[in-house]
Amino acid sequence: MSLIKKAITLILRNQLSKLDKMYQRHAGEECYIFGNGISLKWMDLDCFSDKVSILGNMMVYHKDVEVLNAPYSTIIEPYFFLPYYTCGPDGKPKLTRHYLYREYRKEILKRPGMSFFINFSNYPVVSYPNAIFVSRFYNPPFTAKNPFSERQDAYKGTLNFQLSLAIFMGFKKAYLVGVDYTHLPSRSLHFYEKGEGVLDNKSKFNMEFINYAKQYLELCTITLDGTSETMQAITYRDLTGRMPRFRENTDIVDMDKLKNLSTWSAYSIF
Repeated sequence: MSLIKKAITLILRNQLSKLDKMYQRHAGEECYIFGNGISLKWMDLDCFSDKVSILGNMMVYHKDVEVLNAPYSTIIEPYFFLPYYTCGPDGKPKLTRHYLYREYRKEILKRPGMSFFINFSNYPVVSYPNAIFVSRFYNPPFTAKNPFSERQDAYKGTLNFQLSLAIFMGFKKAYLVGVDYTHLPSRSLHFYEKGEGVLDNKSKFNMEFINYAKQYLELCTITLDGTSETMQAITYRDLTGRMPRFRENTDIVDMDKLKNLSTWSAYSIF
């Protein structure tokens, strides 16, 4: 770790240590982990109100998110709340002008009871009382069930962080909803993009980290009609007793959010 990062971590210790209070908070419970996959277009969220949910990224934009028992949301991309983003539309490191953070700030403000896990690089421009800053340079002081200390890649991508958080908080089982890269066959694009997505070949996606997580956490991914190569799988119909029904992004996301998302060239919104 560089001296600058060490200094920043020390200065922000009081903020970063808020994560410590989450340790084993939900010991022995089950949860839902929500991705942003396009399969969510076929699912009714009220089917998932019976367990605690950990939301990922833009899931707070879904019109029906209020029916969930969702005290946690994660947006751990570095510098997301700054006007210049360090990741380009092609996923490669690049200083890129963006406006996505504007609508996201509104979601944080209108949800004071939801804890938002945010990368500590955003600290200079984020001052919400419901923000919990996280950093790969800060390790909570627990010796067991602590992926943040055990794994260098606990912050590598939203799913890794969500799984790490679920283990850290003591959940015994997690159902993955809208995490379509864990499906076989897998399907790309997000629930807020137009259309039905594209079948792809994300074979054994993130398998090494998933196998690590399964040492602590029973995992099951919810598919539309497929299985999984990396964990247990159950179809939406078998789990809920309901038939999937497709709704377009304009039916499940407000227009102001869609317009904001459309400013990012990698998204196909309209």
